[in-house]
Amino acid sequence: MIDYVIIDDEPAAIEVLEIHLNTLPSMVQKASFRDPMEALDYLQQHKVDLIFLDINMPKLSGISFSRLLQNPPLIIFTTAYSEYALESYELKAVDYLLKPIQFDRLLQAIMKVKNVLNQTIGAQSANAEPSADVSEQTIFIKSGAEFHQLAIKNIKYIESDGNYVTFHTAGRPILARYKLSEVLGLLPPHQFVRVHRSFVVALKHIETIKNHCVIIDKHEVPLSSTYREDFLEIINGKIGE
Repeated sequence: MIDYVIIDDEPAAIEVLEIHLNTLPSMVQKASFRDPMEALDYLQQHKVDLIFLDINMPKLSGISFSRLLQNPPLIIFTTAYSEYALESYELKAVDYLLKPIQFDRLLQAIMKVKNVLNQTIGAQSANAEPSADVSEQTIFIKSGAEFHQLAIKNIKYIESDGNYVTFHTAGRPILARYKLSEVLGLLPPHQFVRVHRSFVVALKHIETIKNHCVIIDKHEVPLSSTYREDFLEIINGKIGE
């Protein structure tokens, strides 16, 4: 789950974000503020993962607001003006959304947030078992004109073919236009491992490891010599855990 707040002096802008974000079960709204000073007081007492922060506000700009935060959460800036993009990235914002905010563009930003959070979790517990919260995480995948919400725990392995990947899950396979490297950035690194230039597997779903393949759901997923040593090192690290 991703806890977030919205800070924007325009009620209509807050409403648009709320409508979009309320359709995403992994997003948990903690508060919304039209007054940045009220938001500052709140954030000094409460921890959140993400702020949707408007740049153009009368009392205090979003840029200035972000500089006041000592240990800032992740920030996605929102504004109707593109000229602030460079400055927002210099402040290490996760993303920069132009109003009116479109749902597919918002999803891309959320994916970036999940990527950063997953990398943080992986760095903190590289060899630890994932927590219950991590196992309940989901990602949204665009397939054609549709968006599919996939529970990470249900992804068994991912197969790449050029610029397309197939997510093999507990349900039906889903084809989407992504590079395998992009998909890896969305997944918890301690749960998924690359075993071939065209395959990533979920460690929890491996049934058998053979010399040149791993068995998942009775399917043989190739294990190439390029990735074999690193893969077996991870497996050996889990023996006895």
